[in-house]
Amino acid sequence: MRNTVDRSFYINPKHNIMESGDAIVYHDSNEAMGFFGKTKKPIFYYRFKDAERMHTYIKKFFDDRKEHFVRKAEAKAKRLSAGQEMASNAKVGDIYYSSWGYDQTNIDFYKIVEKKGKMSFMLQKIGYIVKYAETGADFVVPNPEHTRGEPMLKRMTQYGFNLNSFATAYPWHGKPVYETASGYGH
Repeated sequence: MRNTVDRSFYINPKHNIMESGDAIVYHDSNEAMGFFGKTKKPIFYYRFKDAERMHTYIKKFFDDRKEHFVRKAEAKAKRLSAGQEMASNAKVGDIYYSSWGYDQTNIDFYKIVEKKGKMSFMLQKIGYIVKYAETGADFVVPNPEHTRGEPMLKRMTQYGFNLNSFATAYPWHGKPVYETASGYGH
């Protein structure tokens, strides 16, 4: 069994405490250690030449942590905005494709069959036709008349639809898409 150390291992009961958001600093006259979130080990543990330098460092530590959350919120808002823009441009009948595979490339095509709310869509997996072939490569286009399986409800993201852990469906650009030919990895 592995022994785990928590924060109390590092903290001297005589330390003063400063907190800001999810960040916390334990300090005395010239020594400080900082934690944030659920970290068990200190993010920093320094001895300073004087108290002024220590307080400057602690202030920067708190400011950097606040800035982290601002950047994180901005990135989330940007992703959501991009997803909403993609969803507003998507319409029933649009074709999306997914390229996936290990040591080979597989292509799946999907067609939007229904819009459900602002960002959710019913996708129907559809077949494809080999437009032309080369040695080890097929170039395929969707065949909307050939459906495969049941429609599935998926939510639009900034890039398309997350189908599962290894595949995302992107808007189809109208050109044949490369797939590893049968017998070359399938």
